[in-house]
Amino acid sequence: MSQLGLGLGLSNVSSLLRFSPLDLDPYLLFDTQSSMIGTFENPTLDLDPSVPSTLDVITATRAGVATYTDADGLIQSASADTVRVDYTQGAELTPTKYQHIGYTDFSSGRVLSNFGTGVTPVLSSDALGSPNGTEDAYKIVFNSGSGTTSGNGSELYFNASEIEDNIQSTASIYLRGENGGEQLIFRGASNGSYQLVTLTTEWQRFTTTESTSPSGNQKFTFGIRQSVSGHGVINSAATIYAYGPQLEEGTTASPFVANTTLSPKFITGATYGPRVPMMLVEPSATNLIPYSEDFSNSAWSKNNMTLSSGFSAPDGSMNASKLEANAADSSLQYTFTVTSGTTYSVSFYLKTISGSLETAIGLGSPGFPQNEGEGGRYKNITVTDEWQRFTLTSTADASAATGISFGGFSSFSTGEEVYIWGAQLEAGSVATSIIPTSGGDAAARTRAADNLEITGSDFTNFFNSSEGTFYVETQIKQPEKQYSVLRGGGNSQLYIYTNADVAHHCYDGASVTTFGNVTANQLSRFALSYKSNSVTASLDGSENTNTHSGNLGLSTKLEIGTGYTLNFNGHFRRLLFWPYHSDSL
Repeated sequence: MSQLGLGLGLSNVSSLLRFSPLDLDPYLLFDTQSSMIGTFENPTLDLDPSVPSTLDVITATRAGVATYTDADGLIQSASADTVRVDYTQGAELTPTKYQHIGYTDFSSGRVLSNFGTGVTPVLSSDALGSPNGTEDAYKIVFNSGSGTTSGNGSELYFNASEIEDNIQSTASIYLRGENGGEQLIFRGASNGSYQLVTLTTEWQRFTTTESTSPSGNQKFTFGIRQSVSGHGVINSAATIYAYGPQLEEGTTASPFVANTTLSPKFITGATYGPRVPMMLVEPSATNLIPYSEDFSNSAWSKNNMTLSSGFSAPDGSMNASKLEANAADSSLQYTFTVTSGTTYSVSFYLKTISGSLETAIGLGSPGFPQNEGEGGRYKNITVTDEWQRFTLTSTADASAATGISFGGFSSFSTGEEVYIWGAQLEAGSVATSIIPTSGGDAAARTRAADNLEITGSDFTNFFNSSEGTFYVETQIKQPEKQYSVLRGGGNSQLYIYTNADVAHHCYDGASVTTFGNVTANQLSRFALSYKSNSVTASLDGSENTNTHSGNLGLSTKLEIGTGYTLNFNGHFRRLLFWPYHSDSL
């Protein structure tokens, strides 16, 4: 047997095990990991909240404790002088969805129009079978003469609740024809395009995704029409059946949610994205309610209701309370004094024992405008069997002793039950992270501002004074405020900030460069690259270049969320720096 076979001796095996390529002369060795990584993959600063150790270079100075949401969705306490890694529920990935059609039972809010034909369609309900097996579909008869060659066919449409401009929303409705083959025109936004649909005798769900334009008084008037210009005569007469009109945020139609009110209704079947770790940065705020969890305290008035305590709360404790209504006008109230012209935000965490509950949260009168919704006195809400935080923001129109309340403005009737936790009232137009209180003066009920800086050698180790590129992903609660995003501290005049025009700006000590608009509570991506004679920046793909004053290289530290008129209010998802201009990346 040869030495290359099983006869290989132990001494030879031992020498092979000790083999090193460095013993070769010459030798050639490739490190495949480093050889495949380029400039773009090697920032000198990468603040990534999903890797908490990357945040160690930040000096955080925030007096007192604050709260954040952990990866399991529980509210936790963060000790003083720490960076808060807050896990948002995928808001920038899948927006919270609402049913924006009111009275989906066709009882109100829908309009039957002849639209130039002189013949109005007839709507009736004869206990007609719907797709879900109930007897609540509606019959619509488009009479003879409704369709015209010029295309002004009669229609049925629904006025939706307000949706922000430039937000993609999906309209959907179930339709079937009496005989099959009936054709209709279907669209969502009033500035949207029509689509031709052909019905069968079986139920079909038709959907369209569109967005409104901020110009031309566009709105969502989602509906169906018998004919329209460009499509010719669709039907001279037709009988169809309709069920389940829905309008919601996003590009996908969720399971139908019935709504018997005028207000938007939370779609409980909405799918959230996974929880996303972000740095939470907020200004100082004070909870004006001295007992945010103890509703048994005499500061809270219990009107026609029974209160019991010791239930599981959003922070994992057993500090939630249960409210049971004993009469039709049950309510929970706390009295305080407001100052005219000051904006206040009130919030509660609420959930039902099972199912859903239509009720309201509110602010008192005198003190606040009488109307419903944001900016008014009360807000109708739909409470489900999952914890949600409900908020209402309004500006006081009189200085008065008034109050906040749950129930009272809307049905919270005999036998109905709800869990409640975490009441908060604060000055300002946004509800900040929860500030638990158990008595004490204002100082004891105040969360200090988050101040985050990178200084000393932690700063000089990553920064390049001659050229560099910053990239930042943020979720800003109020982009119309003058919020600082980043600032090169010391003698530098580098600012990245938002302003009253809801846009990102860069100031280099001599001039301001303005970029695209920022949408509140949605993820925005901003990049800024500088060198000796220019500053180039981009917001979500919109780019602008400006002459550079030379001050960017004089930075002595990096301030995150401070340094401009107001402290930042929102989340940082990522912050990176490369010691190169973007031309080199």
